[in-house]
Amino acid sequence: MLQSRASNRSPQTRVAPRRGMIALMLFALLSACASRQQIEWPPELPDRAFFEAAYSADAANQLLQTREEYLGWIKSFYRGTVLYPTGWFDVQERVLATSAPENVDVLVLQIEEMGRLIAAEWAKENSARAIDNRLLALWGATLQSATPGEQRLEVFNLVGNDVRRLLSRELDKASIADSRYDELLGLDLFGDF
Repeated sequence: MLQSRASNRSPQTRVAPRRGMIALMLFALLSACASRQQIEWPPELPDRAFFEAAYSADAANQLLQTREEYLGWIKSFYRGTVLYPTGWFDVQERVLATSAPENVDVLVLQIEEMGRLIAAEWAKENSARAIDNRLLALWGATLQSATPGEQRLEVFNLVGNDVRRLLSRELDKASIADSRYDELLGLDLFGDF
Protein backbone atom coordinates (compact mmCIF):
# COMPACT_ATOMS: atom_id res chain seq x y z
CA MET A 1 0.00 0.00 0.00
CA LEU A 2 1.26 3.44 -0.92
CA GLN A 3 1.51 6.10 1.71
CA SER A 4 1.13 9.77 1.02
CA ARG A 5 4.09 12.08 1.41
CA ALA A 6 2.52 13.94 4.34
CA SER A 7 2.15 10.79 6.37
CA ASN A 8 5.83 9.95 5.78
CA ARG A 9 6.84 13.09 7.68
CA SER A 10 7.55 12.89 11.33
CA PRO A 11 5.10 14.56 13.76
CA GLN A 12 7.75 17.23 14.38
CA THR A 13 7.94 18.28 10.72
CA ARG A 14 4.14 18.49 10.49
CA VAL A 15 4.00 20.83 13.54
CA ALA A 16 6.69 23.23 12.28
CA PRO A 17 4.55 24.77 9.50
CA ARG A 18 1.69 25.23 11.97
CA ARG A 19 3.97 27.00 14.42
CA GLY A 20 5.18 29.28 11.62
CA MET A 21 1.59 30.05 10.63
CA ILE A 22 0.61 30.76 14.24
CA ALA A 23 3.66 32.99 14.70
CA LEU A 24 2.80 34.86 11.49
CA MET A 25 -0.82 35.38 12.58
CA LEU A 26 0.31 36.53 16.03
CA PHE A 27 2.77 38.98 14.45
CA ALA A 28 0.03 40.38 12.18
CA LEU A 29 -2.34 40.77 15.13
CA LEU A 30 0.27 42.53 17.26
CA SER A 31 1.23 44.78 14.33
CA ALA A 32 -2.40 45.82 13.90
CA CYS A 33 -2.65 46.63 17.60
CA ALA A 34 0.58 48.60 17.51
CA SER A 35 -0.48 50.60 14.45
CA ARG A 36 -3.73 51.50 16.18
CA GLN A 37 -1.74 52.97 19.03
CA GLN A 38 0.50 54.97 16.66
CA ILE A 39 -2.25 57.36 15.54
CA GLU A 40 -1.37 60.68 17.06
CA TRP A 41 -4.45 62.39 18.50
CA PRO A 42 -3.84 66.09 19.04
CA PRO A 43 -5.22 67.41 22.34
CA GLU A 44 -7.23 70.20 20.67
CA LEU A 45 -9.43 67.67 18.85
CA PRO A 46 -12.63 66.41 20.46
CA ASP A 47 -12.47 63.20 22.45
CA ARG A 48 -11.18 60.35 20.28
CA ALA A 49 -13.52 57.87 22.00
CA PHE A 50 -16.53 59.56 20.37
CA PHE A 51 -15.12 58.91 16.89
CA GLU A 52 -13.89 55.40 17.78
CA ALA A 53 -17.46 54.56 18.81
CA ALA A 54 -18.88 56.09 15.62
CA TYR A 55 -16.49 54.01 13.52
CA SER A 56 -17.30 50.83 15.45
CA ALA A 57 -21.05 51.41 15.04
CA ASP A 58 -20.89 51.38 11.23
CA ALA A 59 -20.09 47.85 10.05
CA ALA A 60 -20.67 48.75 6.39
CA ASN A 61 -18.05 51.50 6.48
CA GLN A 62 -15.59 49.20 8.25
CA LEU A 63 -15.56 47.03 5.13
CA LEU A 64 -14.51 50.06 3.06
CA GLN A 65 -12.15 51.92 5.35
CA THR A 66 -9.73 51.17 8.16
CA ARG A 67 -10.01 52.80 11.55
CA GLU A 68 -6.75 54.61 10.88
CA GLU A 69 -8.04 56.08 7.61
CA TYR A 70 -11.25 57.17 9.31
CA LEU A 71 -9.45 58.86 12.20
CA GLY A 72 -7.06 60.52 9.75
CA TRP A 73 -10.05 62.10 7.98
CA ILE A 74 -11.39 63.31 11.33
CA LYS A 75 -8.12 65.16 11.86
CA SER A 76 -8.33 66.60 8.34
CA PHE A 77 -11.90 67.76 8.96
CA TYR A 78 -10.82 69.84 11.94
CA ARG A 79 -7.46 71.05 10.67
CA GLY A 80 -7.98 71.24 6.91
CA THR A 81 -5.82 69.71 4.19
CA VAL A 82 -3.52 70.92 1.45
CA LEU A 83 -6.44 70.95 -1.01
CA TYR A 84 -8.96 72.33 1.50
CA PRO A 85 -6.93 74.38 3.97
CA THR A 86 -9.99 75.64 5.86
CA GLY A 87 -10.91 73.14 8.54
CA TRP A 88 -13.72 73.16 11.09
CA PHE A 89 -11.51 74.94 13.61
CA ASP A 90 -11.16 77.84 11.14
CA VAL A 91 -14.93 78.04 10.57
CA GLN A 92 -15.54 77.83 14.31
CA GLU A 93 -13.05 80.61 15.01
CA ARG A 94 -14.52 82.94 12.37
CA VAL A 95 -18.09 82.36 13.49
CA LEU A 96 -17.33 82.91 17.16
CA ALA A 97 -15.13 85.95 16.50
CA THR A 98 -17.94 87.68 14.64
CA SER A 99 -20.76 86.66 17.00
CA ALA A 100 -22.49 88.90 19.46
CA PRO A 101 -20.73 88.49 22.84
CA GLU A 102 -23.97 87.51 24.58
CA ASN A 103 -24.37 84.53 22.19
CA VAL A 104 -20.83 83.14 22.27
CA ASP A 105 -21.35 80.73 25.19
CA VAL A 106 -24.38 79.14 23.51
CA LEU A 107 -22.71 79.06 20.09
CA VAL A 108 -19.53 77.40 21.40
CA LEU A 109 -21.52 74.39 22.58
CA GLN A 110 -23.60 74.25 19.39
CA ILE A 111 -20.67 74.53 16.99
CA GLU A 112 -18.65 71.91 18.88
CA GLU A 113 -21.55 69.44 18.87
CA MET A 114 -22.28 70.18 15.21
CA GLY A 115 -18.61 69.63 14.37
CA ARG A 116 -18.53 66.22 16.06
CA LEU A 117 -21.70 65.05 14.30
CA ILE A 118 -20.58 66.28 10.89
CA ALA A 119 -17.02 64.95 11.26
CA ALA A 120 -18.14 61.48 12.35
CA GLU A 121 -20.18 61.12 9.16
CA TRP A 122 -18.02 63.06 6.70
CA ALA A 123 -14.88 61.04 7.57
CA LYS A 124 -16.43 57.82 6.26
CA GLU A 125 -15.55 56.39 2.86
CA ASN A 126 -17.23 58.48 0.12
CA SER A 127 -19.71 55.79 -0.90
CA ALA A 128 -20.85 55.23 2.70
CA ARG A 129 -21.36 58.78 3.93
CA ALA A 130 -24.40 61.03 3.99
CA ILE A 131 -22.36 64.25 4.38
CA ASP A 132 -20.13 65.20 1.48
CA ASN A 133 -17.87 68.14 0.60
CA ARG A 134 -20.74 70.05 -0.99
CA LEU A 135 -22.66 70.04 2.27
CA LEU A 136 -19.56 71.06 4.22
CA ALA A 137 -19.03 74.07 1.96
CA LEU A 138 -22.70 75.03 2.11
CA TRP A 139 -22.93 74.78 5.89
CA GLY A 140 -19.63 76.62 6.38
CA ALA A 141 -20.79 79.48 4.13
CA THR A 142 -24.22 79.56 5.77
CA LEU A 143 -22.83 79.70 9.30
CA GLN A 144 -20.33 82.40 8.42
CA SER A 145 -22.73 84.57 6.40
CA ALA A 146 -25.40 84.94 9.06
CA THR A 147 -25.32 88.25 10.85
CA PRO A 148 -24.37 88.20 14.53
CA GLY A 149 -27.26 88.05 16.95
CA GLU A 150 -30.60 86.35 16.51
CA GLN A 151 -30.08 85.43 12.86
CA ARG A 152 -26.89 83.54 13.66
CA LEU A 153 -28.68 81.59 16.41
CA GLU A 154 -31.48 80.82 13.95
CA VAL A 155 -28.92 79.62 11.37
CA PHE A 156 -27.24 77.37 13.94
CA ASN A 157 -30.56 75.86 14.94
CA LEU A 158 -31.59 75.23 11.33
CA VAL A 159 -28.25 73.80 10.19
CA GLY A 160 -27.94 71.71 13.38
CA ASN A 161 -31.45 70.37 12.85
CA ASP A 162 -30.66 69.58 9.20
CA VAL A 163 -27.51 67.70 10.26
CA ARG A 164 -29.42 65.59 12.79
CA ARG A 165 -32.32 64.91 10.37
CA LEU A 166 -29.89 63.97 7.60
CA LEU A 167 -28.05 61.54 9.88
CA SER A 168 -31.32 59.96 11.04
CA ARG A 169 -32.36 59.68 7.34
CA GLU A 170 -35.40 61.96 7.85
CA LEU A 171 -33.99 64.43 5.32
CA ASP A 172 -32.49 63.70 1.92
CA LYS A 173 -29.18 65.42 1.18
CA ALA A 174 -30.43 66.47 -2.26
CA SER A 175 -32.96 68.75 -0.57
CA ILE A 176 -30.20 70.63 1.24
CA ALA A 177 -29.13 73.43 -1.09
CA ASP A 178 -28.25 77.11 -0.78
CA SER A 179 -31.80 77.99 -1.90
CA ARG A 180 -33.13 76.22 1.21
CA TYR A 181 -31.21 78.55 3.49
CA ASP A 182 -31.84 81.57 1.27
CA GLU A 183 -35.60 80.95 1.57
CA LEU A 184 -35.80 79.98 5.22
CA LEU A 185 -33.35 82.56 6.55
CA GLY A 186 -33.46 85.34 4.01
CA LEU A 187 -29.79 84.83 3.14
CA ASP A 188 -28.20 85.27 -0.27
CA LEU A 189 -25.28 82.89 0.09
CA PHE A 190 -23.99 82.70 -3.44
CA GLY A 191 -25.93 85.48 -5.17
CA ASP A 192 -25.53 85.27 -8.94
CA PHE A 193 -22.50 82.99 -8.63
